Amino acid sequence: MAHIFDPEDRHKLDNPQRREVMPPEETLVKAGIKPGDIILDVGCGMGYFALPASRMVGPKGMVYAVDASGVMLAELRSKTASTGIFNIQTFQTRIGKLELPAADYTLALLVNVLHEVDDKNAFLAAIAAALKPGVKFSVIEWKKAQTPAGPPVKERLSEDQLQVLLKKAGFTEPQAQELTPSSVLYTCVKK
Repeated sequence: MAHIFDPEDRHKLDNPQRREVMPPEETLVKAGIKPGDIILDVGCGMGYFALPASRMVGPKGMVYAVDASGVMLAELRSKTASTGIFNIQTFQTRIGKLELPAADYTLALLVNVLHEVDDKNAFLAAIAAALKPGVKFSVIEWKKAQTPAGPPVKERLSEDQLQVLLKKAGFTEPQAQELTPSSVLYTCVKK
């Protein structure tokens, strides 16, 4: 069974060190976000990317933030309420059975989640089923190497594994680029 992130460790998801290494706005630009986008953020956690994405897509855009943790989503909802953000909708899904809201997405985002999933093929198939052809899919995962941050190397996915999984799920061959010393950004498009 894959390691599932413990919500009690949520402080690791938003702290000064992470913001220095992976600034959310810069990362979202690299992932391809633009004004007016309809974003699907799978495994959104407390909104590290969903909150800045909501500002970046603007009033004509929307962010659908999906997570299996009610604790994480409650924290995200609290942040949106206190900051007056109205273009984020949160949805709780179940571990092992990804359920996604229907929308006309223009970009899907999956950050440091796939390595935690047991049935990666079914998980990616569910994301692909929610997207129309031509929709961009940006996946950030840990490098399969010993790095300054991240889970044990044995839990990580290699670039070859990511290529195979994404193509099998119905996406174009992903382009990979180093994002941080510990992570890689893969971008592809739904066929």
